[in-house]
Amino acid sequence: MKYLILGTGGTGGCIGGYLANSGKDVTFIARGTHLKAMKEKGLIVYSSRKGEIKLKNVKVFSNDEILEKFDVIFVCVKGYSLYEAISMVKKASHEKTVIIPILNALNIGEKLEEALPEVTVLDGCVYVSAYISAPGEITQGIKIFRVVFGARENKKVSMEVLHKIQADLVESGIEGIVSNNIKRDIFRKFSFTSAYAATGAYFGVVAGELQKEGSCREMFIALLKELESVAHALGIGLGTDLVEENLDILAGLTSDTTASMQKDIQAGKSSEKDELIFDVVRIGKKYGVDLPNYKKIADHFGYIEIV
Repeated sequence: MKYLILGTGGTGGCIGGYLANSGKDVTFIARGTHLKAMKEKGLIVYSSRKGEIKLKNVKVFSNDEILEKFDVIFVCVKGYSLYEAISMVKKASHEKTVIIPILNALNIGEKLEEALPEVTVLDGCVYVSAYISAPGEITQGIKIFRVVFGARENKKVSMEVLHKIQADLVESGIEGIVSNNIKRDIFRKFSFTSAYAATGAYFGVVAGELQKEGSCREMFIALLKELESVAHALGIGLGTDLVEENLDILAGLTSDTTASMQKDIQAGKSSEKDELIFDVVRIGKKYGVDLPNYKKIADHFGYIEIV
């Protein structure tokens, strides 16, 4: 199968890097100095699971340079770049292409499917901690690396294709899981990313401050409890204690870990605060769920309620 990684940041770089390292046919889309470095020297992934992965002569292009069609496209862009990526997906797809969005946001599959009715759009999420540490280089933190993907309810998709993608991920050293309830699994993953990024950005702290007792940890837990209320309002059966599950994930982070949204806000860049914080407040308002802590953080970051 021919894979396209649309967005070679920490997540896309790790997924594509692992796949390419195991001999899979992988093409990357990158930009700026990262693109230039990958063209000149290849890609290096400093992997917490596999050690140093050095990939020379990788197939990497800018959006404008892609001319091929691909069997599987992993969309690994930030939420605010989703609609910018749609034209690229259209250009790189054939009628049997499978699209797997890996974004820190809710309802991404539905949004992509609306724009791309001619291809198969799944939903997905990833458990990994990684970032661009230098042009052409990705550093992966904690050893957990899990890609969860699947079809939304009542959507017919070839299980043979899904299991082939799963097999390729597993052969590459990634825990690939075909979900039978992807809406639930995305919400569970989103809950950690949202609560962790919101808390870290609000207090301006690293993971270590959330790992110990105090106001930061209390806020993290309060946000998770509010998300449990949102899940109930949306009719999502979580099948787990959201607080306990996410405290376990938090405990596995290195103490100096910082969410990418927090890094972007501190650097004055575009960030995912709309997807990770503001959207939660909007959902709460729509379904009549009281979310005082999310609203407090949203207001802090400039949320404007549209009447």
